[in-house]
Amino acid sequence: MFWIGALLCIVGGLWIVVNAFKESIWWGLGSLIIPLVGLIFAIMNFAENKIPLLLYVIGIVVLFVGGAFSGQAPVVAP
Repeated sequence: MFWIGALLCIVGGLWIVVNAFKESIWWGLGSLIIPLVGLIFAIMNFAENKIPLLLYVIGIVVLFVGGAFSGQAPVVAP
């Protein structure tokens, strides 16, 4: 589950970076160097970035849930 979340984050993030480069070189470079700039760009241009932003957010949720569950030891009832 962790790896699925990571893959969704990567795909959504790269899609946002490509859209940022289509807008301008500065948005593209900014989103490559500082990931928060990419999220700001995606929110500001929500109509064009609905799907990649949704992939990114779902990926983060799946990543954290998968990471949280992967560290748990099995529970044995006494």
